[in-house]
Amino acid sequence: MSALVLFGDSNAMDDGIAPTVVLVDDSACIRERLKELLSIGAPVRIVGEADTAAAAISEIKTAQPDFVVLDHQLPDGTGLEVLREVRAEAPHSCFIVLTNHASAQLREAFETAGARFFLDKSHEFGQLGKLIAGARAPGQ
Repeated sequence: MSALVLFGDSNAMDDGIAPTVVLVDDSACIRERLKELLSIGAPVRIVGEADTAAAAISEIKTAQPDFVVLDHQLPDGTGLEVLREVRAEAPHSCFIVLTNHASAQLREAFETAGARFFLDKSHEFGQLGKLIAGARAPGQ
C-alpha cells in the first residue's frame, strides 16, 4: 500500500517528519473515519491498513510504523494477540488501542503487553488525533 499523507492545520512533529500510522480495524467505515479524524491534526502518513489479525501482523512488521491504531476484536483473532506477536519486532511503534470492549481487565492486559494508550470507541474516539499529535513513539 502506498503511503497516504493526511495534512491538517497543526504543526508537524518536532523533526518535521510526519509520523507513520497503521490502522487496524475490521470495519472499513471505521478506518475511513479514522483517516478523516487524523486529517484534522498534524500531518500523518497512513502506511498500512488491516482488517484481520494476520494482515495486521504483516503490515506492522513490514511498515514499522511510528503508531499503530489497533482494534481488539478482529475476525481471525484479537488485537491483543497482534500486539503480543509484533511487539518485539516493532519496538519503536506506539500502540493505541481503540475498542468498544473497554473493560478494566482488557485495558490492563493491553498495557501489560505494551500498548501505550487505550481508548473507548464510544466516548474517546475523538482523542486519537490529539494523542498522535502530542505523543512521540518510543525511541524518537
